[in-house]
Amino acid sequence: MAALVGLLLELDKYEPAFALPNESPEEAVRRVRPFLVLLLDGALEEAASDVFHARLKGIPVVLFATPSNEAAVRTVANQRNLTWFTMPVDRDTLVRAIREAAASLVTRSGQDRRQPTAHRTAEGILIFRDRAGREWQVYDRRAGERRARSAGDNGYRAFVNHAGEEWWYELAPHEAVENSVDALERQLAAAMRRDVSTSS
Repeated sequence: MAALVGLLLELDKYEPAFALPNESPEEAVRRVRPFLVLLLDGALEEAASDVFHARLKGIPVVLFATPSNEAAVRTVANQRNLTWFTMPVDRDTLVRAIREAAASLVTRSGQDRRQPTAHRTAEGILIFRDRAGREWQVYDRRAGERRARSAGDNGYRAFVNHAGEEWWYELAPHEAVENSVDALERQLAAAMRRDVSTSS
């Protein structure tokens, strides 16, 4: 299962790191210093440990369950307000959880890595800069447009980066007018990546 999750992460340019044989989750976190912890066995003692979570110092945790331990993992996740999944999990769902965690990420000092910003260019294009310093062009698409056939009735907001990746966030009726930094950060964190096919 670790290899599968690692492969899904690598497809979206994340660099997974794994615990060594006989290494505890706490030891692995201390060695790697990750921005996000995935406990592939959400029933591990550490998942419910106050000491373990205190030592993470704000690093987000995602739990994974199997059908046999789903009830126990759900209980721990609900108690600690953690994201959790029952395996198998698809790529979009996994990456979405990671992006949501990254959007709320704080450094070990307790301060944001950098403040997100939003501005419009002279041409009127909305630009959102996220906490990692990446710039996204933001476009609102209506549901009636050909490209929005799979989006909801209210259309969607497209975030496009310099690499040409496009992430879609389906808009609720009131969200089309929300262009604040907080709204854009929340929407990008919940957006789903769309693979664009080209033809000659």
